[in-house]
Amino acid sequence: MDSCRRSFQCRNRDHRTDFRCHSSRQTNLGNGDVPIVIFKINYFVMFQEKFIMLFHFDNPTVRRTLKTILPILSVLLVCFFSTCGKSAQTTKPTELIDFLRIEPGISDTILVDELFYAKKYRLRFEANPNIDIRYESSPNRLILIPDSSFSGFSLVKFTQRGQAMTIPVIVNRKTGVTFRYHPENRNAKVFVMGNFNNWSRTQTEMSDADGDGFFTREVFLEDGVYEYQFVVDKKEIRDPMNPEKTDNGFGAFNSLLRVASPDKQNVPNLYFLPQTDSTKLTFALQSPIPSDSVKIVVLQDNSLYESVPIWQNGVVNIDIAPIKKTNKIVTLRVVASYHNQPGNIITVWLKNGKPLSDSDAFIWQDATIYSLMIDRFVDGDTSNNHPVKHPLLDPRANFQGGDFSGIIQKIEAGYFDSLGINTIWISPVNKTTNLAYQEWPEPRRYFSGYHGYWPISPNETEPRFGTIQQFQNLVNAAHKHHIKVLLDFVSNHIHIEHPWWTEHRDWFSPLYLPDGSKNLRRWDEYRLTTWFDTYIPTIDYAGSPSAVSAMTDNAVWWLKTAQIDGFRHDATKHVSEVFWKRLTHKIKDRINPGKEAPVYQIGETYGGLGLIKSYVNNGMLDAQFNFEQYFTLRRIITDPNGDFRDLTSSIQKVFDVFGYNHVQGNIVDNLDQVRIMAFLDEDLTMSDNGTERAWQEPPIVVDHAAAFFKEQMLMTYLLTVPGIPVILYGDEFGMTGANDPDNRRMMRFGDQLSRFEKQQLKAVSKLIKIRNSHPALRRGDYLPLFSEKDVLVYSRGDAKERFIIALNKNGMPQMIDLQLPKWIDANGLKSAINNRSLTIKDHKVSLILSPYSGDILLIGD
Repeated sequence: MDSCRRSFQCRNRDHRTDFRCHSSRQTNLGNGDVPIVIFKINYFVMFQEKFIMLFHFDNPTVRRTLKTILPILSVLLVCFFSTCGKSAQTTKPTELIDFLRIEPGISDTILVDELFYAKKYRLRFEANPNIDIRYESSPNRLILIPDSSFSGFSLVKFTQRGQAMTIPVIVNRKTGVTFRYHPENRNAKVFVMGNFNNWSRTQTEMSDADGDGFFTREVFLEDGVYEYQFVVDKKEIRDPMNPEKTDNGFGAFNSLLRVASPDKQNVPNLYFLPQTDSTKLTFALQSPIPSDSVKIVVLQDNSLYESVPIWQNGVVNIDIAPIKKTNKIVTLRVVASYHNQPGNIITVWLKNGKPLSDSDAFIWQDATIYSLMIDRFVDGDTSNNHPVKHPLLDPRANFQGGDFSGIIQKIEAGYFDSLGINTIWISPVNKTTNLAYQEWPEPRRYFSGYHGYWPISPNETEPRFGTIQQFQNLVNAAHKHHIKVLLDFVSNHIHIEHPWWTEHRDWFSPLYLPDGSKNLRRWDEYRLTTWFDTYIPTIDYAGSPSAVSAMTDNAVWWLKTAQIDGFRHDATKHVSEVFWKRLTHKIKDRINPGKEAPVYQIGETYGGLGLIKSYVNNGMLDAQFNFEQYFTLRRIITDPNGDFRDLTSSIQKVFDVFGYNHVQGNIVDNLDQVRIMAFLDEDLTMSDNGTERAWQEPPIVVDHAAAFFKEQMLMTYLLTVPGIPVILYGDEFGMTGANDPDNRRMMRFGDQLSRFEKQQLKAVSKLIKIRNSHPALRRGDYLPLFSEKDVLVYSRGDAKERFIIALNKNGMPQMIDLQLPKWIDANGLKSAINNRSLTIKDHKVSLILSPYSGDILLIGD
């Protein structure tokens, strides 16, 4: 009620019916809210006249008094029911404009609706001394052309409908890398492909310009670790001049390339200094540059924060007392730069003028996602068990009984509470086929639709899982336990038994290409039109506006009908951006205004970071799964020569692309990959055929205790690195398996677990709860402290506390004499896992790490 009074401002124009109740949340009103408010005010004004007439208040003084008081009472009632009754809406943070990364001298076109969402745009841009700015209102696009001599950080300032806003821009000069290859045939067609060009076999052609027999091509790359191969006359060849290589999982090797710019050595970085004064934020400057040469910029939401930072002995203090104390979350972003070269970006969320606490609100950085497959989780209702009958269908590829009732039972029994999970990602719920279908690739095995990715109805649930009412009950049960629910949504394709295939054949891309070949599983060559199989037609959204309308409306229907909290989107890169923009616009227009937290959308895209990022912006998705970092981690863990320094580089690369407090989905396992425990237990190597092993007997089992310790170390990483951790069902106790369908075994609980698995469940649950208990591990900064081949040490900190996380992937104990920054002024460390204490002396601490271990150490006295 206090917040309603603070935000309340009413104006009576001529004592007539044109009243408005203005509040700090007016911009969050949905389409129908303002007319409803006006209708209610008009109703109360009419009531006022009837009230005076009914009781015959003839005294002019009394009538004047009543005419003054009753409208105010009316508006207060409207504010109470229309505004205070929706108090959850005020907590949502403003949608932030991301830091744009562009290149010197190169024109870059940005669609404004991908920068920020508005129902109407009215933009006015200020001139920028380093960037030529051109705005075209009709297509609503912005063209930025940085000066070829400029690189670094700059602000593009503008107004939107009179409100001052900024676009933070980093003009980044990439490093030129020349690839060289000497083919035996001088007339060969030579290309280079890698994760820098989404493994395109034809995009980056090489040439022998000087006729010396060496084909070359210069490519400009950001800092990072890259894998690549040459394609010579359509044959893939590893670089014979580069000794560094890695197993690519397809029976061959990729060459490795590391790119590091010298400019990064001198950038100034800021890190939280915990302190108790809630009126300011305090940061340590870590830089070889004197502090008086460093510039600090602070953004409040999407505007420049005018409070001047105060320097003192290498420490910067930012006064936050001027920030209005409001129930709405305010976001500050702080960046230091030297000669325009920016360091890291610190993000701070404030509520009522103080750093956001766990009790204040949920933001998506706080999520710990648990991925489960309905059919493989719990059989709670045996009456709906109807496996597909087919003589060639293996039971591993058939329905096994999991359903909504089973998930509800586990929610209400407190399984997810005890584990520490606050978000569940549920596999698709749509009704699927009752038949078995034969896969197109050899050896052409039969599968059922147990997984849910073959929908045959837009709004019916699969009867084997349960009814739509039971699904609603599942979501309601989750919400009562403060668990959010993400639904796996399939938009790329349907099954041929779906009525849309019969009724709207023009919505779909053709199976056959003009040359007569089948457009099947040509993932990159025909990314937006290729079919996944002969019975799974792909929707061509680019050529079918009505299909876009139908499928986006269907997604909104699921959000409204089931009251879910977001989507995991299947096969994101195979769906046109037209679809994603229309869906996100509808969600922000129709759904988000009534949500405590905005709908979260995370996509699935295999490819380079450039392709993945192209779908992540304010006009499309919030996030994608962090596959590149996952593949780097998996390579490091499975390869005896794997080096943690590559993971450090990969983490920084993700920061550069998605930001330091991103909400990308971090994983150590995936339903389309071999289970990580199969690698950790050395049952499979990257060179083995995990798909074929899935069908062989006996099934893989975990036989070595060391595999559990390795997974604990990976879980320590997963639950402390920036981003949202995504835990695959069964990972909490170390479930193993080869590829599909062996990686989708039936879930086990309680006495079905071995002694080691029960211990693992307890250890992983403790790690999750440590993350849940400390915002620094979810929203804090990231400070790399030490990395070598087998050891990685980094720190996470916020305004209240700081941790050191240490990982050892070696089978032998490792001792590290860790030199801490001088601004970390403390006497000791205490483990949040096992309560061991370590002494800090002269900013040094000796870390002794057990084999295959991780630790989370709180810095203190």
